[in-house]
Amino acid sequence: MEALFFSSRSKDKIIRLLFSNPQERYHMRQIERLTGERINSVREALGGLSRGGFITQERVGRKLVFQAHSGGLFYDEVLRMVTKQVGLGARLIKEKMRLGKIKVAFLTTHFYQKQPRRSEEIDLFVIGTISIAELAKLTKEEGEKLGIEINYSVMTDEEFAFRIKNKDPFLSKILQRNKLLLIGKEDYLL
Repeated sequence: MEALFFSSRSKDKIIRLLFSNPQERYHMRQIERLTGERINSVREALGGLSRGGFITQERVGRKLVFQAHSGGLFYDEVLRMVTKQVGLGARLIKEKMRLGKIKVAFLTTHFYQKQPRRSEEIDLFVIGTISIAELAKLTKEEGEKLGIEINYSVMTDEEFAFRIKNKDPFLSKILQRNKLLLIGKEDYLL
């Protein structure tokens, strides 16, 4: 069972839906269908999340539409938590033993915030001794769900240490950017 962010299952399901797709707007009936919750629970949860500043609501025609509040005080923190519980982040954490010995794995900010990116930019970075075939399969499956190709880079511990020591420009560029650490410790990257 996944941990609850909030005091109700309805709020949790709505947060996961809206923060998994932060640029999307949903009307109440869509949220009801996609979460499988009853309309009264959805209405009550949306009201609480809106009052709490987690989501925004806007009237479009006769419908109210809801969206993750990108200007909200806890937006980045909630987005990071949701990213670790759904999609690629959750799969990597759940299947890390099957993939091999992962020392560190992180998603780049543009990926987890679903920002536009150039096709050559890295979305996922992994340090360790892993099965490249298994990682390719996992990223392909998750990429198909999102309608994109997920770009990843994998280095062994030795290669990472060598490239850090030699101030590799590719690695320096990746490490200077903001990231969402999924597995491992930040100090390993220093």
